[in-house]
Amino acid sequence: MDQPARRLPRFSFQTKVVVPVLVALVLLPAFTLWIVNRYLVRQMQDESRQALLTAEGVFLNSLEIRTRNLASRFRNTVNEPRFKATAHLEDSKTLTNFLRELLDELRDENEVILYTNDRGELFAQAQRDPANNVAEFAHVAAPIIQHALNGELGTGTLSTGGKSFNIVAVPVLDSGRLIGALTIATRLSETAMLELKSLTHADLLLYSDKAVTASTIRQPELPAELQPAIAEDNSARVILPIEMNGEHFLTLAGTYEPSGPHRGFRYVLLSSYEQRMHELMNARLTLLGVSLLGVFLSGSLVWYLIRRVTHPLVALRDSVEAVGRGDFTRRIERFSNDECGDVAEAFNRMTLNLQSSRADLEKAVETIKTTQAQLIQSEKLSAVGQFVAGVAHELNNPLTTVIGFSEILQNNNVDPETKEHVDLIAKSARRCHKIVHSLLGFSRQHEPERKLANLHEIIEAVIEIVAYDMRTNNITLVREFAPDLPKIMADSHQLQQVILNILSNARQATEAFRRDGRIVLRTGTSDTQVWVRIKDNGPGIPAEYLNRIFDPFFTTKPQGKGTGLGLSLSYGIIQEHKGTIRVESQPGEGAEFIIGLPLTDSAANVSATKAASGTPFGSNPAALSVLVIDDEESILQLVQEVLRREGHKVDTATNGQAALALIGQRHYDAIISDWKMPGLTGMQIYEDLLATNPGAARQMLFMTGDVIKSTFQDFLTKHGLSCLPKPFSIWEFRAAVARLGSSR
Repeated sequence: MDQPARRLPRFSFQTKVVVPVLVALVLLPAFTLWIVNRYLVRQMQDESRQALLTAEGVFLNSLEIRTRNLASRFRNTVNEPRFKATAHLEDSKTLTNFLRELLDELRDENEVILYTNDRGELFAQAQRDPANNVAEFAHVAAPIIQHALNGELGTGTLSTGGKSFNIVAVPVLDSGRLIGALTIATRLSETAMLELKSLTHADLLLYSDKAVTASTIRQPELPAELQPAIAEDNSARVILPIEMNGEHFLTLAGTYEPSGPHRGFRYVLLSSYEQRMHELMNARLTLLGVSLLGVFLSGSLVWYLIRRVTHPLVALRDSVEAVGRGDFTRRIERFSNDECGDVAEAFNRMTLNLQSSRADLEKAVETIKTTQAQLIQSEKLSAVGQFVAGVAHELNNPLTTVIGFSEILQNNNVDPETKEHVDLIAKSARRCHKIVHSLLGFSRQHEPERKLANLHEIIEAVIEIVAYDMRTNNITLVREFAPDLPKIMADSHQLQQVILNILSNARQATEAFRRDGRIVLRTGTSDTQVWVRIKDNGPGIPAEYLNRIFDPFFTTKPQGKGTGLGLSLSYGIIQEHKGTIRVESQPGEGAEFIIGLPLTDSAANVSATKAASGTPFGSNPAALSVLVIDDEESILQLVQEVLRREGHKVDTATNGQAALALIGQRHYDAIISDWKMPGLTGMQIYEDLLATNPGAARQMLFMTGDVIKSTFQDFLTKHGLSCLPKPFSIWEFRAAVARLGSSR
């Protein structure tokens, strides 16, 4: 089978010209902006990187200068007479007091002064911060101190105890003999870091022993953004861009390792390029604005030119679309003396022809709409019928059990109170059966079929359906049935539909008019007819509507509440039955529908009233050997109980395979099987027996809780078999078994 050709998307001529031009106008400045942006970003990063490298050189050089300045400052301290005299005493306490006095005279940045003897032992000390661990400090500064003990000036920068220091160690001589070393440490304080920041034009951070020792960043801890670069196991020199506190920085991380074996520290220089970013953003916005303005102006010009060219085509297209929407009054002026003008003339002639036939088309559409509403309602009823038929089997099986066991209990000797309860159970179960039977009879689709029917039974079947709805709407149904009403030749299902339509209309009218609704159903006979009169105490029907009440699609209900087809269909059904239907009404006094149906032959009536005689309930037939097949355990228990009370021998099977096995082992006078079961169905069991044991097949009796369909009925007729519909009474079941036993 050939696949339909795929339709390509359709674009207007104006779109085909304008879109490529606009795309070109957009792409060209966008590409230019992208190149310029890349150049500016690269230039900004290069400048920031170069500035950061310069700042690093200034920073390292400043550390060396601070150390040299410290050495120059304290180199002559050891030559002062006072210090020489104190050191010559070689008294630790006296020297310690001297060092404390010396520390008090110095600036706050000078934190630690140590005196080490010629044997490298810490002899005296003074510290500004008691929290400083002098022993740890002396251990870290040991390489620098050792230079002084070797007679050389020791200088350096190191970190310990969460602080960074510039250190100078000066050898102490007495008469040309080395007697010790004086060590002075100056902390890199906040003031010192700010001075370094002013020199480098960058923020600084020093890090050692997993702690920030000095910083110009106003944060007590190491920012998370700097942790990868400052990690102590990372000794590489790293330049990274980061964003911190909403500001963009270029960072340079390195390790300061002074000469000698003493320990250094990690440092980070942060150069903000936020100002450059703002300048770059402003440049981008300026370029973008100029580009957009250029695109807008260029696009507007192109659009204007193309519109001038395509205006006649657009006018023709709009007119054609208007005609497609049903506006046949649209006309096109002859805007040019060429082929486009000829098309306009042809278009105007076409709209004149279409306008002339529009009225007929609208009438046809209205007819289709009303027919569609009728079909939708029909489909709804069909769906209800299918649903009800589907659940009938599931309802009829438990109803069979309830009815059967309640009848067994009714025949037992029980106390009056218990018997009253059992009677109520049996009555309610039979009522459920009547409701299900009525719903099935009304909702299923049937071929028209005329046969003898009892009008009272038809009315009662409809009442079973609407009884609950009537009660809940405070409407009382009153039956005034004539005794011994003759049967009529009619289609029961069609008459049910008529009665239901009239009762539904009466309910809707009465419940909206008064709170104590009342509908009276009265039957009787005349010389030629059986009639039924349905009268309500609603608002009645206005006189001007009485002659139109049976017209198709006529309704006084609001939109969506009715189609106007119910009474029209009812009128047609009664006409097909050769009957009459009319309505009488006075405003405010309700409405009364009178239906008359022709009488039938009395002989046919008499023959139809003869009931099929069954075995009396109290009789005691000959004992039979019976096999009962059903997938419902409760049905098997009921049937087994009834048959054993009659003296029959009973075997049961819950499926077809088990039943065939039992039939192969022994002879049964009667085989009672459910029609629809999992596995083998009743028909399949019969067909198997017909091939292997024809005698047993002839003794089969079917029972079913499902609707007896035409195919099943044809099967029963073809083979001369019977089917007992569920739910059944014990009397009906015993009578069916007795008939089966008498045919042996």
